[in-house]
Amino acid sequence: MRLFIFIFAVFIACFAGFGKNERALAAESTPRFILPLGCTLGKDCWAVNYLDVDPSADSHKDFKCGVKTYEAHKGVDFALRSRLEMAAGVNVLAGADGRVERVRDGESDMMKSEEAYKAIRAENKDCGNGILLRHGPGLETFYCHLKDGSLKVKPGDEVRAGDVIAQVGQSGYAEFPHLHFSVIWEGAHVDPFTGLTNQDGCGGFKRSLWKDEIAYEPYAVFDGGFEDKVPDFEVIKKGRMHPMHLSQTAQNIVYWAGFYHARAGDVIDLRITGPDGAVIAQTHKVLEQNRKRPSFYYTGRRLHGKALEPGTYKGEITYKREGFEAQTFSHSIVVR
Repeated sequence: MRLFIFIFAVFIACFAGFGKNERALAAESTPRFILPLGCTLGKDCWAVNYLDVDPSADSHKDFKCGVKTYEAHKGVDFALRSRLEMAAGVNVLAGADGRVERVRDGESDMMKSEEAYKAIRAENKDCGNGILLRHGPGLETFYCHLKDGSLKVKPGDEVRAGDVIAQVGQSGYAEFPHLHFSVIWEGAHVDPFTGLTNQDGCGGFKRSLWKDEIAYEPYAVFDGGFEDKVPDFEVIKKGRMHPMHLSQTAQNIVYWAGFYHARAGDVIDLRITGPDGAVIAQTHKVLEQNRKRPSFYYTGRRLHGKALEPGTYKGEITYKREGFEAQTFSHSIVVR
């Protein structure tokens, strides 16, 4: 009898171990996702919001324990520079091989009023135009805020990783053009940067679900350029071509830059240098509040009728945040 009990116990232990190995194997065979839109991160698109992995109801954290997210955000937001790029068309790509389960189209990409946003939320259409792909038992990806009329697939279609399925838009509850990308495993929202769910808290790591690693960006400088006056930043948000050159007779020279996720305590230094390398304008600023929406800063100089020297002028912005290496971004313009 004792021998029987021992053999039975060994059998149960082996069976339990077999089950765990099978689950581990299933996890390892889960597809890794490509960047789900046709752009270059850090150049013409940016990861501006991550999954909220703080399970408490009154705070939010991204997977690095930063605040580059917002309360109950259930995916990763990849933003375009402006509506100009949205209008030109930026493709949304299937993150992995799969099957189209559901789609929604016909929601407007127009800029919206507060009343319109409230109506969208009341109708549970925050996602706007969207596509749900199934990649195998229990694994799905969700693509939101797609451009009206841009969907290329229908329910039942089979897709391969990299197939164009739509274009980036601003439909639904979206204040700027971007793709919201969610990974869902057996009903739980999973962070593709860590393989952990949104209930697991920050600072942990299981495995990346990206085919090619995507670096964490605590903030993003997404745009910048020169003007002959302080620009209307609301117009810039909507999208327009930046000047390619300035006239020698310009009344002012202004350099500006736009950011995502500026935080209180961040230090910004902007400066303009002339063709001879001399500094002709500079601004030093310590930020006083957190900003999740795009924010803009500038430096410049009034010329008082004095002609600008012809040549190439350079604008630089150095961005410093405690705990991170300072980064410098630059733009240039020709004066003629």
